[in-house]
Amino acid sequence: MQQERGLSSGYLASNGEKFKKDLQTKRKDVQRSFQKFLQYCHHHRINYKHKIEELYTIRKKIDRFQIDADFAFDYYSKLIREIENDYLKLTLDITDNKVKNILQSYTNVSFMKESLGQIRGSFSGLLSQETQKFKLLHRAIHAKGMYDASLYRFEATAQTNFQREFASIVKSPDYVYMQNIIQNIFTNATLQADIDPTEWFINTTHIINQLYTLEQEQLKLIDAHIKDKTNDVTVTLVMNILLFVLFLLFTVWLSLKLKYDIAKNIKLLSEYKNAVDRSSIVSKTNTKGMITYVNDKFCAISGYTREELVGQSHNIVRHEDMPRSAFKNMWQTILAKKPWFGIVKNKKKNGDFYIVEVTINPILDQDGNIEEFIAIRNDITSVVKLHEDLEHTQEDLIFRMGEIGETRSQETGYHVRRVAKYSELLAKHYGLSDKEIKYLTTASPMHDIGKVGIPDDILNKPGALTTNEWEIMKRHAEIGYELFKDSQKPLLKTAAIIAYEHHEKYDGSGYPRGIKGEEIHIYGRITALADVFDALGSDRCYKKAWPDEKIFKLIKEESGKHFDPKLVDIFFEHLDDFLAIRDRYHDCSSFMQEEKA
Repeated sequence: MQQERGLSSGYLASNGEKFKKDLQTKRKDVQRSFQKFLQYCHHHRINYKHKIEELYTIRKKIDRFQIDADFAFDYYSKLIREIENDYLKLTLDITDNKVKNILQSYTNVSFMKESLGQIRGSFSGLLSQETQKFKLLHRAIHAKGMYDASLYRFEATAQTNFQREFASIVKSPDYVYMQNIIQNIFTNATLQADIDPTEWFINTTHIINQLYTLEQEQLKLIDAHIKDKTNDVTVTLVMNILLFVLFLLFTVWLSLKLKYDIAKNIKLLSEYKNAVDRSSIVSKTNTKGMITYVNDKFCAISGYTREELVGQSHNIVRHEDMPRSAFKNMWQTILAKKPWFGIVKNKKKNGDFYIVEVTINPILDQDGNIEEFIAIRNDITSVVKLHEDLEHTQEDLIFRMGEIGETRSQETGYHVRRVAKYSELLAKHYGLSDKEIKYLTTASPMHDIGKVGIPDDILNKPGALTTNEWEIMKRHAEIGYELFKDSQKPLLKTAAIIAYEHHEKYDGSGYPRGIKGEEIHIYGRITALADVFDALGSDRCYKKAWPDEKIFKLIKEESGKHFDPKLVDIFFEHLDDFLAIRDRYHDCSSFMQEEKA
């Protein structure tokens, strides 16, 4: 039913035919599930006849586009809640209190999963669109109420060990993060600009996966209890044969009824589990890592047939961007009989890639030994690509803004390109992390963005500046800092630091604050050397380019004065690389030459 809900919403939202085939298939699956449900639950037949008729009517309206996606989503969600409530009532028929409590606990965990799924989807919608916020927020509030009610019932029925396990989930960073986001949005009724939709989706999915693990543990406990109960009943039967035949017959009847009730409810639990599993990419491996099973979704996304996959290791879909060492932690975790969660880039048969969010659970036998591993994946390729596109757009905008600052002072846009490349090279050999190098390289073109606030007659004056003009010119560092200082984005914070500190000098004689040594952020020290090296070797409105010998002599003389001595050493150790960058991005090169290079 959950899959039919999703496909119906997608069909209505896209107003196209691409969902139609899958939607018809899922409708047939739901119909078969209803028939099996009614075989076990005759007393629900009359009530469900009305619900099925209503469902047929809604399906016709969906096929004719007579209702919208939100109406369809709300209808299916309401129907799912009704089925879940009926499902909970089934546990009342169980006469064994221990089994009843476990089944009720299991059912409440299932309800909590469904509620969190609705909250996750609603908040993902809130974080990714500007319209229908009230409706999505209302849906999330309703789902939160369902979650709290199920949580209360779970705490009232669950065994102590399951409550302890759930308590550890509640204390996890993912759960704390999720609760903080929910409380934030419900309390303020506004979205925080710094909430990352991808982070929200991943963290809440982790919690849902942990609830799934808790479900499975309860199913195992039910199975173990059934076996113990069967053994107890067998012993009782033998004893009662010797005592009294009539009492034996009564015991047999009671045992059969108990087994029937449990089997009936386990069958329903299995149907519910299968309905959820149909939405995931699933594979199983043996303890040696060889694939023993893949579902249709695995074959579809990878491009391999089931015959090509079974008997192989997952290396068959390993992408070269994922080193073998990346899976070392995964194996250590699952061999320790713990679930592993992660994001993996895989390779299709045709060479394309796809990115999945993976949960791997070790399956244990009765003795606690690992029987096999099951991996459940969700395709997040489109989400990752969207995030990368946004990052590239942001980087391009920052670069263009840096070019604007340079062109106002009649300097070539290649100056900011060279400064960025010099800064990247210095940062790499200085030992900064990949993330720091990326922020510095992307933000360094903004080092002189403050020049947009300097008058043209000063900025482009061909001769020497007066004392008053020089004081005005020096203000560009503070102007650039003021533009970005209040941003919460790491990249723009980096731009603020560079704009503010790239004219500071190692001996404290720079501006605007006169700080020295390592008081100057490494971003400022790196950009200072990169900027001066390029400026001295380039023609400006107030000077001609210096020869290399004169530039090198000044840089050496300014080591420990203007520049960080360690950076000066790096510069001369890798001088050929810096000169190669200058030659590649020289001011006379055309855009097409650069692209070919």
